[in-house]
Amino acid sequence: MPDPAQGRSPIRFGAFQVDFCSGELRKNGIKIRLPEQSFQILAMLTESPGKVVTREELRKRLWPADTFVDFDDGLNSAVLRLRNALGDSAEAPRFVETLPRRGYRFIAPVDYAAPVAQVPADEKATSQKATSTISRTRIAKLGLAAAIPLVCLLALLAFNVGGLRERFNGRGSQSRIRSVAVLPLENLTGDPSQEYFADGMTDALTTELARISALRVVSRTSAMRYKGSKKPLPEIARELQVDAIVEGAVIRSGDRVRIDAQLIQAAADRHLWAKGYDRKLGDVVALQGELAQAIADEIHIQVTPQERARLAASSPVSPEAYDAYIKGRFLWNERTEKGVTKGAEFFEQAIANDPRYALAYSGLADSYELLGFYGVLPPKEAYSRAKAAATKALEIDPSLAEAHVSLADTRFSLDWDWPGAEAEFKKAIELNPKYDTAYRKYSNYLAGMGRKEESIAAAKKAIEVDPLSITLSTHLAWVYYLTRQYDLAIDQFEKTLEMSSNYARARRDLSLALVEKGRYEDAIREARKGIELSQASPFMLGAVGYAYAKAGKKGEAQKILRELRELSRTRYVSPFYAAVIHAGLGEKDKAFFFLEKSYQDRAGQLVWLNLYPALDSLRSDARFNELVSRVGLPRTY
Repeated sequence: MPDPAQGRSPIRFGAFQVDFCSGELRKNGIKIRLPEQSFQILAMLTESPGKVVTREELRKRLWPADTFVDFDDGLNSAVLRLRNALGDSAEAPRFVETLPRRGYRFIAPVDYAAPVAQVPADEKATSQKATSTISRTRIAKLGLAAAIPLVCLLALLAFNVGGLRERFNGRGSQSRIRSVAVLPLENLTGDPSQEYFADGMTDALTTELARISALRVVSRTSAMRYKGSKKPLPEIARELQVDAIVEGAVIRSGDRVRIDAQLIQAAADRHLWAKGYDRKLGDVVALQGELAQAIADEIHIQVTPQERARLAASSPVSPEAYDAYIKGRFLWNERTEKGVTKGAEFFEQAIANDPRYALAYSGLADSYELLGFYGVLPPKEAYSRAKAAATKALEIDPSLAEAHVSLADTRFSLDWDWPGAEAEFKKAIELNPKYDTAYRKYSNYLAGMGRKEESIAAAKKAIEVDPLSITLSTHLAWVYYLTRQYDLAIDQFEKTLEMSSNYARARRDLSLALVEKGRYEDAIREARKGIELSQASPFMLGAVGYAYAKAGKKGEAQKILRELRELSRTRYVSPFYAAVIHAGLGEKDKAFFFLEKSYQDRAGQLVWLNLYPALDSLRSDARFNELVSRVGLPRTY
């Protein structure tokens, strides 16, 4: 693509300055973010202010026919973003005037600054010549002794010893970039229903960058909190504790995709790199690895040969399969029964379209695991399906950390194969040390094994990877609850709710912790709020029923038990929730009846049988010890 900005001197118009060499637009000295193609349009329009630049001229120079199919959408979106950056409008233009069906014209006066000195092609020879010329002048004025240090410095600059020239010019700081965040890519399609696609591309690029072990990459959940944010980039970087930001935009048209990405050094808000990519939808998976490698090369981060091979190894995926997969992940990330159930359907569609798509099998495994834990499906059925999907994913791609975590979770929750589960968790962390879900689920395993301090450490490690995740914040609080650190648990749950007051899972789990502190009315209120925010699922009803039971409100607790029985007529209801409510009511025989049913069903909560606080009233009974032995858990109480 020809560059209309190449070799041009800086210009000024109004409060704006444009530096074509660095690719920067500033307003009163403050840098304004502008996508690469919008910047190139600005460059073309300001080449001849007052002259009409036709749409055809823009297409020929910026959208070659063999790179992108929907020129109209791309141009309209790029001009819109240019106007937004300039504070301009099509209705009352101050800078960019639209001539319907013809093109655009730059209508503001433009001032030209002094030309920017260009570095000659033969940099070494020119630098040496400059060294000689300056040396003679300095020798004459300062004497030989004073000239020698200057000559040495210029020689070092000329030969770029130790990267001195880059540091002298202020570019050496790139080598200090060791952490990045990928901000949500902007959906420029003009269709809100395509938002899932931009989010999916953000998620995929984050995952690819995270494969580089020397680079710390903030997880997608934390970065997604800045979707649509107007905060300055340095402020976002400080909050995420990263050195650089990747941002950009996505346009999709039919089976073609365009991604514009740029890398910005956060502290200085300095543009380091930008590039646009046009691809067929089926080639997008390979593009994600290419993008990650380009960013790694730009910041001079070490990429091992194995990581480089992995980034380049992605196989093409059918467009239909890829589209279904990112729809599935979009819905799965909602972490609701409805979202996860619908997400599983999209993962199935992806597999039907491309039976060799390993990530789709991994997504399906993750969905079935959640459906088993929530009690949407019987645990045996859900975890068996998850195990089959995870196993298939690893047959296709043994290096897929996500699938190792899925398999580990089924060995933990279904097989009660404790050594096998731990081996898979450790393998996943080895393959991707920045996969927060691996630490979170490993933390669950460690808690079940009674390794409490290790469990808390793993939960905190997950938060290091994804510091703004409400899921991980809730999980740390949950581990505090399981380990009977109730004050810490309540404090952490409240921190989570400060981040997102509508997170139903945090309110449900907070209710359980409040019960153990004897704050029954508060517990009932939080559990009821959780139901209002989501739905009256068994998962939510069990918590409010237990709170009623411990508060001595037997009638209300019995009503919840009847609701659970009624629900069981139309869907699976885990007997574990009834066991907990009966334990709260002091009805031990009934509690053990439902615990035995939970054992037969392989209820997911039984992995915490040896420390679940709501079952403390049963621990002195011989039947409880016998059940713990059958599950195969170590005695930790």
